[in-house]
Amino acid sequence: MREFIEETLREAGDLALSLVNGVRSERKSDRSLVSEADRQVETCIKERIAGRFPDDRMIGEEHGAAREDHEQVQRLWAIDPIDGTNPYLNGLPSWGVCIGLLEGGDVLAGGVYLPKLDELFVAARGEGATRNGAPMPRLAPMAVDNQTVLLSPASRKRFYKIEYPGKSMAFGSASVHVIYAATGSGVAALVDRPYIWDILGPLAVMHEVGGGAWHTDGRPLDLTTLAHGEKEERPLFFGLRENAEKLFPMIEVYPRPKN
Repeated sequence: MREFIEETLREAGDLALSLVNGVRSERKSDRSLVSEADRQVETCIKERIAGRFPDDRMIGEEHGAAREDHEQVQRLWAIDPIDGTNPYLNGLPSWGVCIGLLEGGDVLAGGVYLPKLDELFVAARGEGATRNGAPMPRLAPMAVDNQTVLLSPASRKRFYKIEYPGKSMAFGSASVHVIYAATGSGVAALVDRPYIWDILGPLAVMHEVGGGAWHTDGRPLDLTTLAHGEKEERPLFFGLRENAEKLFPMIEVYPRPKN
């Protein structure tokens, strides 16, 4: 399974790189950007998965679910072909290809490939996580002071307030935030209302280094609530529980209209 995910991530990442020059974009209904490269890369990934695991269900950011009989299908592949389309279109390196595999509510495997940086992160449940083939260490407790990094979306000023004493960094990609939080580069990643394809791949890695995903009140994320393409209703922290819980009292989430 790991080898298949690694090969698929690299193939998809190479395709994305080959399409970047001159690619055109448009805005989706939610005002986010999408390019033809996103659609082609997602198709490439889904074709590979369908050829190897024809009985599994798939869901992706651009084309949705690949089959509708999801009540009878236990395994779900979640695909984000280019997470960070804005950085991708603007020549920045902070974008990646994400693939994750869920069975029931359990993350089985997944990974993230950052083609411009040639960084490949892959994990399988109970087998540990690797970064470019080298084992990743377990996360350790981290003190929060004025130099401690929190990986956080640039849009947070519109959606919530966080009284964080350290440094906040935004890279334009939820998966990049989560995967670098899994390396210990920051105390945690704060992700605003993700879909399952944004987070399942990097969350597989996060789990294997001892971390998880947490609601701002401390509850762990139940992935089954996102398994049919729903959007998470509130922001989430990703990281070691002992580190993330230091941030729970710091955040105030603004109420939003339902429309």
